[in-house]
Parts: sequence; structure tokens; C-alpha cells
Amino acid sequence: MSAELKKALYNISALADLGQEITSVNAFHQKIQAVLYVITGTFLANKGAILFYDKSENRLNTLTQKGFPPADLDRVNPETLMSLGKNRPCLIGDHPGLAIAGAEILAPLWVRDEFIGALILSGKLTASPYSPEELELLNVIANQIAITISNHALFMDLSDKLEENRKLYEEMRLIYHGTLQAFAAAIDAKDAHTKNHSHRVAKYSAAIARELGWSEHDIEGIYVAGYLHDVGKLAISNELLNKVTPFTPEELAEIKKHSTLSHSITSKIKFPWKNVEDMVWHHHERLDGHGYPDALTQDALSDGVRILTLADSFDAMTTQRPYRKKMDVQTALGELRKCLNSQFDNHIMLVFCRVLDKEIKGDLPAPEILPHLDRASDLSVISSMLEGIIAELSRS
Repeated sequence: MSAELKKALYNISALADLGQEITSVNAFHQKIQAVLYVITGTFLANKGAILFYDKSENRLNTLTQKGFPPADLDRVNPETLMSLGKNRPCLIGDHPGLAIAGAEILAPLWVRDEFIGALILSGKLTASPYSPEELELLNVIANQIAITISNHALFMDLSDKLEENRKLYEEMRLIYHGTLQAFAAAIDAKDAHTKNHSHRVAKYSAAIARELGWSEHDIEGIYVAGYLHDVGKLAISNELLNKVTPFTPEELAEIKKHSTLSHSITSKIKFPWKNVEDMVWHHHERLDGHGYPDALTQDALSDGVRILTLADSFDAMTTQRPYRKKMDVQTALGELRKCLNSQFDNHIMLVFCRVLDKEIKGDLPAPEILPHLDRASDLSVISSMLEGIIAELSRS
């Protein structure tokens, strides 16, 4: 095999390695340094540099270099380079204004009509001149480097914008949740017997939805619905909400208006989540059609409504109310079980029991239900009951 053919094969191999190096977006600066070493090794140059053009500062910054004095590279005038051919290597000796100690070849880097930077190489260790074939190969390499640097710059710019948008979204999300908590606090202030009820319902609903495999976006939606499900109580008098004696039929009808009032409030908000207003509106519906406000039956009730209904009822049972004492967890589970198929959905009950059982056994990283229950509860008894319900519902 001739020396020329061996060299051509080596150059092709080096160029393939170069392509592999610069297509990665990970550890870009380490990769671009590896690229420079491939190039200097291919052309037997003892010095080299890759510069990047900073448009905002109108200056060239050194991405990586080997052997050149940094001060010399800092003095390279970008406007002089822009007047040269695109990606065409030229002898620096032909352009006195580009004098860099030890540099012999310079290729301005361009992508279409955008100036990207420059590739600079010293003379060869063998002291022989660069051949036309080597200059042609350098032209190909310069094109590839220009595209790589341009893509990286675009990627970083996009990453910066995405990070900026992520931070903005997170700030808006925190404001949103702060507003929800303010609504819930306002409800609590009106109804002293349901303190933190909306917060707990939101937590329970989100835990059930997560166990069902909902997306994080939809989980946040039902969490919001849980916070807002009783917001209509803001329009009902404090005296009625805090009444300790039994309601008259007229008073009960007034209380029941809260779900429609909640819908009236939430339907005016443009939520980024689907069905929030529907879940708020129908959280007192029942599978058997005996709920309110619209007496809907099974097929008309979404999973979100079924989750919120169960979470709301469970929290109401396990907290003190003016008309009855709170139930222990076992009694509340028994009540839910008795009302399956008529008021509550079997599958949602199964998933709820699975979540609570996993929390008791420590199988979930962040418990959402257990922390809000009576600390005096016998967890072993509750877990045994849950296992029985889970086994029963799994067979049905």
C-alpha cells in the first residue's frame, strides 16, 4: 500500500472519529478539546485552537487551544476573519493582519451566512508545507466543526430559554397554589368544623390518582379540584355553616347549593387542567343517581368525580363534625365498604385501600393519607382490614 493511500485512509478514519466526537452534546468542552487533538494529530501540528464568535460582544472566545499564547488568540479580529472565504483554510502568512505566533493555517468557520468562529493550526512538526489535499480535508473538517459549534450554541440557547420558562412556570405554579390555599383558608374561616378539609381531600385525591397511574399533570388537576371543591361555601352564611342543630329541609337545600356555587366560581377560571370544574360540580353525586345537584348515574361520572367523592366522604367521616363525632379509620372504611356500588366505585375503593396499606407498610416514599389520620389508630388492625377489603375487591 502506498504512503499516500495509507495517509488518506488515516485521514478518513480521523475524520470519522471527529464526527463521533462532535455529535455528542454531553461534556461539550471536553469533546471539542478531543476534536482539536484529533485534528492536530492528523496533520502533525504541534499547536492548534478553536475559537467561537460571541455576537453580543463582537469578539472571539477560545473554546480550546493547544500551545498558542492565549493573549495572541485574544487579539484576533473577528471582522478580519469575516472578510475571508467561508470554511476555506488559508495561509496566515498571506494575511499579515492575522499574525499569531507559530500559526500557519486559519479556517474561518461559517454555517450558511452566520460566522461561527475559527480553526487555527501551527506549521507541521515535519516542517513540510500543507498539501492541497490536506487543505481540502481541512475544509471538510472546518464545515463539520462549524455545524457542531452552531448546533451547540443553539442547544444552549434553547436550554437557557427552557430553564427560564421552567422557572417562570414554577413561580406561577407556586402563586397558583398559594391562591388555592388562600381560598381553602377562607373556607375554613367560615366553617370552623372543616379546618384543613380541602387540603386533606386534595392530598387523598392526588394519592389515589397517582396509584391509578395518572400523569403528573392530571394529578395536579385533581389536586386543584380537591382544594376548590367546597369553594362555593364562601357564598353561604356563616350561621348556617356552623349550625350545630339538625338542618331544616330548607337549610339542607341551601347547603346543597354549595357544589353548584363552586362550579359557578371555577367555571370562570381558565384552568390548564381538564375537568376541574366538573369534579368540583359533581363531587356529591352517587353511582345510584341519588346524589346532587344533577342526580347523575354511573356512566355520567368520570374517574375524577369518583375519586373526589370517596376522598371527600372519607375525610368527612374521620373528622369531627357538629352533628356527630368523628369515626375511627376502621369504622370509616366499613362505611365506605357498605356503600360500594350505590355511592362509591369499587375500583376507586380498591386503589384507595392499596395506597393506605402501602403507606402503613412503608412502601411509599411520601405518605399522603396516613399523616392526617388519628395518631392513636392501631395500624396493624387497619392493615389487616385493608388486606381483607383488597382481597375481596380484587376478586370482584
